Amino acid sequence: MDGINNVKPNVIGKRRRILLVRDQSVPGKPSPNGNIPSWDVTLNYVPITSPTDPNSNNFVPAILEMAPGEKQFWRVSNSSSDTILDLQYVFDGVPQKIRVVAIDGVAVNSQDGTQPTPTIPVTHFRRPPAARVEFIVPAPPTSVRLAQLVTLGINTGSFGGNDPQRPLATIKLVSPANNRDGAAKDNTGAFAAMDARRPRFAGLGSAPIAIRRTVFFDQSHQSRFFMAVKGKPEHTFDPNAPPDIVATQGTVEEWTVQNRTPENHEFHFHQLHFLVESQNNFELNGSEQAPAITGQYLDTIEVPFWDTNPDHPYPSVTLRIDFRGSDIGDFVFHCHILFHEDRGMMNIIRVQSP
Repeated sequence: MDGINNVKPNVIGKRRRILLVRDQSVPGKPSPNGNIPSWDVTLNYVPITSPTDPNSNNFVPAILEMAPGEKQFWRVSNSSSDTILDLQYVFDGVPQKIRVVAIDGVAVNSQDGTQPTPTIPVTHFRRPPAARVEFIVPAPPTSVRLAQLVTLGINTGSFGGNDPQRPLATIKLVSPANNRDGAAKDNTGAFAAMDARRPRFAGLGSAPIAIRRTVFFDQSHQSRFFMAVKGKPEHTFDPNAPPDIVATQGTVEEWTVQNRTPENHEFHFHQLHFLVESQNNFELNGSEQAPAITGQYLDTIEVPFWDTNPDHPYPSVTLRIDFRGSDIGDFVFHCHILFHEDRGMMNIIRVQSP
């Protein structure tokens, strides 16, 4: 996101890193269990090898150089197809606080143009496929023997993939003179200008709700996946089908997105961002609420698995969808786990002029 220095002055002058996580097949395609993942990952094309890889004995994750006492601004994209990340920054195995600056391209706590806005301190942060997060990290003290960025193990449900804990990068302290990554062009720019007269999401949290809807993830084993709308027949995605939802430009809607399946799904909305109002029934089904996202603007959110206990309500999130912008026409909402999306877990919405 360009211009972050104009709304988050605490990033000014800090070295900026863009970190892209992708996934790829595990060599030999072994059965995923224990510490063998469903998918291997890479960080900026540096492979994070699984225990089955013949190179795993001399495996070294990506190296990120920092000067002693330095703070850097990391901009992380989960650009994988199917792998969920739970990012944590650790010094000798002890979780450290990172300060979240922006989520999915929107500065945190930037509602209604209030400036400057505080960052959010967390000790871990979950990001599903296609989601982004930007945060500030400190260099480890010289007394630390091993500093790493890791992704924690994730329970994705009885039908889900295996996402074990694994390192993504190791931090190496170097003097500024020997820092190969210290080019001035990598530093975040100085404050330029900001027009707070027309904040994009002004008043969304208090805007009148035109209509409330329930949409939900459902599936038939591992063959057919549905992004369904309550009151409409379930169907896999058909690009030639009429939209299941018709909304009106200029309005705000409240959607409850349920997960009625025994594996995690990731709700993604094209063209728009939404305000996360609540995460519901997570703990009852054996999951934890994602930190630092309630009250923020996202375009992708994880809805964890239902434990299939008929006495337990479905896990869900409640979102305010903002149709007050200029986008009209047909676009889609779907699960952003590619395996699910490719098997039909997508639907169409039409936003029409009033």
